[in-house]
Amino acid sequence: MKKIIAMMGFILLAIASVDAQQRVTITPAYPERGQTVTVTYDPSAPGSGIPASSTDITLVFSYSNFYNLPWRMKMRPQDGKWTASFVLADYTVFATFYLESGEAVDKPAKDQHYEVPVYKNKVPVENGYLYKAYSLSAQIGKSPLLADKQGALYKQELALYPGNYEAQLRLLTYEINKSTSPAQQLQLREQAHRVIAGRFNAAPGNSGNLNKVTMGYLIIGESTRLDSIRKVVMERYPESAPGRELNTAARAKGKDTTAQIAFFEKELQKETIDNRESFVEMHDKLFHYYAARKNSDKALYHARFLTSQQPDPYKATTWQEIAQTLLESGIVPDSARAYAQRALDSVHTYPVGVIRYFPETGYIYPYADDSTKQAVYRKASHRLHALLGLIDLQQHRLEDAGKHMELAVQADADKATLDDAAAFYRQTGNAEKLAMLAQFRKKIQLEKMLQQQISKPAPVLNSFVDMQGKPVSAASLRGKIIVIDFWATWCVPCMQEMPYLQELYDQYKNHPDVVFMITNSGARNTLADAQAWSEHKKYSFPVYYNTDPEIGEKFRFNIIPASYMINKKGDIRFTNIGFEGPEVLPRLQGQLELLLQESSK
Repeated sequence: MKKIIAMMGFILLAIASVDAQQRVTITPAYPERGQTVTVTYDPSAPGSGIPASSTDITLVFSYSNFYNLPWRMKMRPQDGKWTASFVLADYTVFATFYLESGEAVDKPAKDQHYEVPVYKNKVPVENGYLYKAYSLSAQIGKSPLLADKQGALYKQELALYPGNYEAQLRLLTYEINKSTSPAQQLQLREQAHRVIAGRFNAAPGNSGNLNKVTMGYLIIGESTRLDSIRKVVMERYPESAPGRELNTAARAKGKDTTAQIAFFEKELQKETIDNRESFVEMHDKLFHYYAARKNSDKALYHARFLTSQQPDPYKATTWQEIAQTLLESGIVPDSARAYAQRALDSVHTYPVGVIRYFPETGYIYPYADDSTKQAVYRKASHRLHALLGLIDLQQHRLEDAGKHMELAVQADADKATLDDAAAFYRQTGNAEKLAMLAQFRKKIQLEKMLQQQISKPAPVLNSFVDMQGKPVSAASLRGKIIVIDFWATWCVPCMQEMPYLQELYDQYKNHPDVVFMITNSGARNTLADAQAWSEHKKYSFPVYYNTDPEIGEKFRFNIIPASYMINKKGDIRFTNIGFEGPEVLPRLQGQLELLLQESSK
């Protein structure tokens, strides 16, 4: 009987797979880097999850290292089908996606997404199976099958690429966690140590290689070793790029800046054209030390070394930072203005974002549409006009300063820019402008929030437990305004957001209509991880744990932190994805106040 049931399950799975292939075709069949990939969807095919009558279909990447592409791509209608095309960049490896139209979603199976593996001569490129293993958490969440499925994929990766360092460590970590024998666990861990040691010894003086070594210790769960490996580099390889950078950072922690200056100046005698990049941190420290001491000549000398002629997305922002430092130090305003103006002239080179740097490919940038790029450039422009205004004020060039501030105070200016404008109007005693600016800030904040309003039913909140594992009753949330934030213990931006959530909680914790749900929902976290979270003692807001592996898809987020404002009717009214710094607090306060006003009508 069991064999019959198993066979029926296999047949059903095979039928589902055939149906999915009829619905979605990907060409070419073995896509390679540099080629154009076309995804075609037929909503009239058997098993379609999206009605053929749909007028809008979106391809949603659930996991992808196709960084040059948006994670949501609108498909185009064509002869009753829908298509989306994109070019594979020279670093692409693997992606998964599903299709979406409103609330309707199409996947090949419940716990499976469509795939775009990248090939070379019909063989998956290196890391293909490794990245496929990573993609599983987005597909099956916290499924008990996740680890075993990933382990099998690590083995497939190593069958093709036996020297894949990351796959070796992932597989060893999986086997350590799987083993119930302490002796075997120790043996596997020692093997992992040998793999990491081999990587380190291959190029101990290479910064990129050292990053791989530290990543290796993180993979096997030994983050405490990071300081020791850095110490080895500092002591044994002080003349290497990472050794010099680590020693510079260590020296800079001391309070005796006179001794630091003497040490760095002596070290700079070793600088050559070939090793110049490794001395940038020293020049940066000396620039700030001399600026603080108002030594203009030496500050400007070291500032010259903070940028190079090589392509660098941070060059314009470095010029801005130099100008800001000179302004705050009250020295060489003409030079400060020149750096700020240079940055303003290069505003279109400001980074919209940087994924990472690879020696083989250079800087890799995330996708950004034209409107996003223009918004970044406008904000940078406003920021620089405010900076130029303060520099002009320092030299009593009030007319020029006023013109810069007029250009700075715009609806899409950031908080720092408007703060600078407020400081300018206070220093010039312009009470009228200061009052107008305060009203302007309130107005643009309200307009932004009103534009961000949505209204869609929130998922049923029946997958949450408190820190004792007790389920949260959906009935207890009915008729409440709910502030829900999804986070994970390993998520750095989530940790940076926590103090602001605490401040928001302190302000509204006694309001009878408001409920806070600060919810651990990391794909690699368990209830035990949430319970053991070391920051618990710092915060008093209530912490919960989500047990539903599909909660991200239900709320439509694949980045954390992600917070939502749900009104008393159970509708999501505001969505906030990612952490954007201190501005998160007034934004959440404003959103919550709007919902409270809405509920009182």
